Amino acid sequence: MLHEIVARPSLRLRALQWCNRAVLFASTLFLGEWALFGVFRCPFVVPFVSCQNCPVITCPGQAARMFWGFWGVWLAVAALFGKAFCGWLCPGQLVNRALALNPFRFGSNPDGVANFRWARYLVLAAGLTAWFVLGQPRVDVPIRVGEFWPSAWLTWKHAFPMWDLRLLITLGGLALGLVVLMCWCRFVCPFGAALEVARKFAPLRFYRTEQCNDCDKCRRVCVMRTRPGEENCTNCGDCAESCPTDCIRFGLKGRK
Repeated sequence: MLHEIVARPSLRLRALQWCNRAVLFASTLFLGEWALFGVFRCPFVVPFVSCQNCPVITCPGQAARMFWGFWGVWLAVAALFGKAFCGWLCPGQLVNRALALNPFRFGSNPDGVANFRWARYLVLAAGLTAWFVLGQPRVDVPIRVGEFWPSAWLTWKHAFPMWDLRLLITLGGLALGLVVLMCWCRFVCPFGAALEVARKFAPLRFYRTEQCNDCDKCRRVCVMRTRPGEENCTNCGDCAESCPTDCIRFGLKGRK
């Protein structure tokens, strides 16, 4: 009986989940077009970070020419809430949640998958090297105007091998999300890797009190397959009322 009561989501939890999905959807409407341009038309090795120098005049990123003015908000969120950007604002989170709805995905990590979490740090290191060491080179012939998909086709047709590699990693990581739950977010995304470092120092988060008995029910309801305050936690709140001992809280780190 207790299990049935705990397993039934409360009105408060449902409200939190609907709020989370609504914010993700609104963020995707706002940032989604920019994300598509970054994947399919950005002429630089690392997308989304050189908008002030981008020749693709139809890209919505033209509005983000004040680079640190835009990304400073993202860094401030990370400093306070860790990976909340991933759980509440990133369009990729919504896309990966949609991919996770297919019936062929693994419900938990297949044997050995967790051992590949280092891959996102490798992608992050490659991006930082391209940006700071190689000087963020252009790796395709930018098509400045035109309909999106015809221009994307021309961009791919005239791209350099490094651009092709970036596209392959991006689309491949997303496609793997059809079989490995949230593959892009957990194992490929370089932004997520950077935020994982910030998460360890962020003061506001979901966390577990000493009443935790390690039943792992919170991990089973989490789409990122983690527990509050641990690696990959995005502060989405889906686990908030999954605990039979009611040990999950939100607030200052370590606060009881």
